[in-house]
Amino acid sequence: MVKLKDIADVCGVSVATVSRALNGLTNESKERTAFIRRTAQEMGYYPNVAAKTLKTSRSNNLGILYEDRMNHEYFSSLIDDLRREADAKGYDLTFLSRNDSSENSYYEHARQRSLDGVIVLQADYDDPGIIRLASGTIPTVIIDHVYEGCDCVISDNRTSIEQIVRHAWNLGHRRIAFIQGEKGAVSRERLAGFYKVCAELGIRVPVAFVRNGHFHDPADCVRIIEELLQLDEKPTCILCPDDSSCLGALWQLAARGIRVPEDVSLVGYDGLRMSRMMHPCLTTYRQDTARIAEAAFSLILEAITNPENHIPQQITVPGMLIEGETLR
Repeated sequence: MVKLKDIADVCGVSVATVSRALNGLTNESKERTAFIRRTAQEMGYYPNVAAKTLKTSRSNNLGILYEDRMNHEYFSSLIDDLRREADAKGYDLTFLSRNDSSENSYYEHARQRSLDGVIVLQADYDDPGIIRLASGTIPTVIIDHVYEGCDCVISDNRTSIEQIVRHAWNLGHRRIAFIQGEKGAVSRERLAGFYKVCAELGIRVPVAFVRNGHFHDPADCVRIIEELLQLDEKPTCILCPDDSSCLGALWQLAARGIRVPEDVSLVGYDGLRMSRMMHPCLTTYRQDTARIAEAAFSLILEAITNPENHIPQQITVPGMLIEGETLR
C-alpha cells in the first residue's frame, strides 16, 4: 500500500507537505500542489478515510442541502461548480436529507454522517430545522439567503436589478414593470433595487406595475404580462422573475399575437444557456455560479480549519448583464 512517505520521496518534499497538498491546506504553488496530487494518483494512493477521520476529527466530506423545490438550471450549474471546487480541495460531497420529522433532523443527520460542514443551496429558510443547522456548531454556509451570525454567499440581487433598469432607461423606457418571485431575501433585495433606481432616475412606478409572481412558472408569468398589457397606461418593459418564466412567456405570447420586443420588451434573470439559443435572444442577467461556489468553499474551509478565530461573513457576488434582442 502506497504511503505518504513514498509520495514524499518521489516528489522530493516532506511528508507534511504531501499531507497538506492532498488535503487542500497547502500554501505551496498551484503547480507544486498539482504535481504532488498527480504523483499520488499515478502511484495509486488512496487515503484511509476511517483512519484519517480518527486522526484529524475530519471526514473531508461536506453536506449539500438542496430541497429541490425548483427544477432549475441555475442550481444545476451551481452544483456542478461546487463539485469542481470539492475535487480541487480534496473533499467529497454528500446530499443531505431530512431523515425524520424532528426539527433538528438536518443537524443530527449531518452529525451522524460526521460531515465537516454543510452548504445550503436551496431550502425553506423559515424551517426550524434549517435555522437549527445554521445556528449549530457544524460549519454551515447559506447560499442566497442571509442569517445573522452565519456565513452567507449571495448574488448581488439589488445591484443587478439596478443595472437592468438603467439599461432599459438608457434605451428610452420610462414605464417599467416588475414581476417578482416568491417572497424571500432574493425577492426583497431585487425589489429594493428596483424602487431605488427608479427613484434615482425619476421613473414613476404605479402600484399596478409591481406584481407578485413565482419563480420558474411561465404560465403565471404570461398571465401577469397580459394583465399588465391591458392597463390603460401599459408598461413598455417588463422584468420577469427568471429566464425560465420569461422564455415560456415568449412562446405563449407569440402564439397569442403579442410580439417581443415590438409590442413589449421583456428581461429575464439567471443567464441560462437556453436563453442564448432562442429567437429572439433573451436580454438577461447572468449569475456567476463559479464565483459563488468558490466563495462558499472559501468560507466553509476557513470555518473548518480555523474554528476558534473564524468570523462569519457575508459575501456578495456580482454577475453580468447580457444584452439580447428582447429589450430595445
